[in-house]
Amino acid sequence: MKKRWLALAMSATMALSAGSLLVGCGGGGDKTTTPTTTEPAEKENVSLVLWGPAQQQTLAEEMIEEFKKTYTDKNYTITYNVVSEADASGQITTDVSAGADVYAFANDQLLVLLRAGALAQVGGSYLTDIQENNSASSVEAATFDDKVYAYPYSDDNGYFLYYDKSKVDSPETLEGILEDCAASNSKFIFDLDNSWYEAAFFFGTGAGYDVEYNSDGSVSSVACDFDDPVKGVTAGKAMIALANNSAFLNGDDNSISAALTDGTFGAAVSGTWNAQTIQDKLGENYAACKLPTFEVDGTTYQMGSFAGCKLYGVNPTSDYLADAHKLAAFLSGEAMQQKRFDSMQIGPSNVNVAASEGVQANIALAALAQQAEYATTQRAVPGGFWTAVESFGQEVVAKAVTTANLQAKLTTMADLIRASTT
Repeated sequence: MKKRWLALAMSATMALSAGSLLVGCGGGGDKTTTPTTTEPAEKENVSLVLWGPAQQQTLAEEMIEEFKKTYTDKNYTITYNVVSEADASGQITTDVSAGADVYAFANDQLLVLLRAGALAQVGGSYLTDIQENNSASSVEAATFDDKVYAYPYSDDNGYFLYYDKSKVDSPETLEGILEDCAASNSKFIFDLDNSWYEAAFFFGTGAGYDVEYNSDGSVSSVACDFDDPVKGVTAGKAMIALANNSAFLNGDDNSISAALTDGTFGAAVSGTWNAQTIQDKLGENYAACKLPTFEVDGTTYQMGSFAGCKLYGVNPTSDYLADAHKLAAFLSGEAMQQKRFDSMQIGPSNVNVAASEGVQANIALAALAQQAEYATTQRAVPGGFWTAVESFGQEVVAKAVTTANLQAKLTTMADLIRASTT
């Protein structure tokens, strides 16, 4: 189609040039000439496939229509297929060439996608826009080896504390929350055998991990000090104490919903996806803030957290690569991030939208912003981390971990993390 457009343009130019020559060479006869007319170049037809979560389908389709109204130089056909951000890497890495042109994914999948050759590098004005207009953490999450490979569009994949103001007076400390919940016959809900949440205790004591990568994204080495005799043991002691508290309920989102329904909800650690449900149930007693501190052996520690974001990736095998980048940039731009927040309260990565009055007034997003100071960006997580930490948490909940065997249990967990090579 591009060759045809070029041929038409050249033909039009030649026709005009010929007409000019005839006028210039004419004798004393009639110099009136018939104007040369050309048909407008035919628009190129471009077909793109976009993957994203089911919850955003209606909104995404509205955005697609806005994209088509903005870019009228081509005939765009854009199909939205439901693939969750969590499932994107598993879907596209099975056959990159058959995958979507543009797809949404959680940032901890970046290296998996890079190793599979499923991400096109971002450059030019798109790169400048990403780096200048998005939060530092979201830009970092889209970057590997100093190159940016994705377009941030949200920065709210983290967790913080929700609580009922009529039952909890001291949300600042874990000890205060548990005392208030016990006094009001309610529960503090925490998913203690879920690695993502468990990390809050280890990060809080300063423990962590580090992954070194080769230039192709493969793992070269893994370090982890979750079994440190001070940092790891302190985190473990705090988890044991929580598991043995009568006001604690080990539970997930379903447990939160059930507690809201039966009136036993006092406080819970969760993310923005539960904001509307909790607010609807608690009404004027709805509140949220950063995670609490916890105390071990007379020393106070601030609970940490994971922080992640959602990104749009562009498939480098797309038949319309430039158009795919254009779509990803549009969907992740300031206007669409504002639309996402207005419609679904999705926390923006764009700094201007994040600074807007509406976002600042959002209780859940304000709590997430408070917690951001103590959060660890969820990227470069060792492959064995999730299973190893989950297993440790399961043993804590089952009360199989005691202060007597704590160091040995921590070492078993940390050894599994350090052995990760994927």
